[in-house]
Amino acid sequence: MKIGGRYLKVGLISFLMFTYLNSPIVTGQSGLSMALAATEQAVAPQGDQIEQKVNDPYEHFNRRVFDFNDRFYFHVLKPVARGYSACLPAALREAIRNGFHNLVFPSRFVNFVLQGKGDRATNEVVRFIINSTLGLGGLFDFAQTQLRLENHESDFGQTLALWCVGSGAFLIIPVLGPSNQRDLSGFLVDSVMDPLFWIPAVWWVSFSAQTGKIVNRTSLQIGQYEELKKASLDPYIAMRDAYIQYRAHILE
Repeated sequence: MKIGGRYLKVGLISFLMFTYLNSPIVTGQSGLSMALAATEQAVAPQGDQIEQKVNDPYEHFNRRVFDFNDRFYFHVLKPVARGYSACLPAALREAIRNGFHNLVFPSRFVNFVLQGKGDRATNEVVRFIINSTLGLGGLFDFAQTQLRLENHESDFGQTLALWCVGSGAFLIIPVLGPSNQRDLSGFLVDSVMDPLFWIPAVWWVSFSAQTGKIVNRTSLQIGQYEELKKASLDPYIAMRDAYIQYRAHILE
């Protein structure tokens, strides 16, 4: 029971952290770029806008959660990330981000296989081997910078979409950020495939690893969420549309 309880805690923490990583606040450059593009579209003349169906039946609740998350970012996450960035140079923080990315290779590989993308699954295996050796444990993306083996992202939410599972309602989760019913279910599966989930240690060790990943990634993106808010008339709509468009984009 003691072991089971420990892994239950680790699983809960991993689930929360992995879902939060999908938020435009802490996602990679491509996700935030899509967010800024969506904001520009939102403030463009009416004739230039592309009509998009949005399934947001919980908008009232989502907006209240969005406000809470906004305060959490500015009063907790951003100050911690700025202090962290003051202690470590950007090059080292980028290397740490690369290392975490290399570590979650199993999730990307399995999802490419389930999506029937054998070429990308093979590419992931080759990239992982090269970056884990020549890239010093994944700290350097040697495969892409030296061998031009492009990185591709994949998650179980994409897999479910290709299996014709509908996205469901748009959701904003407290602390964790934007998602939808399909992607939220997908992250449960992805989190179990992350090696950090299986760290044989007390729960606070896993919590520290996941928190470190978030703070490190956020430290490299300070200012991007601020631009999203500044450029939008309604930050909630901008983030919602950016998330929907980004998820649609990566399924193309």
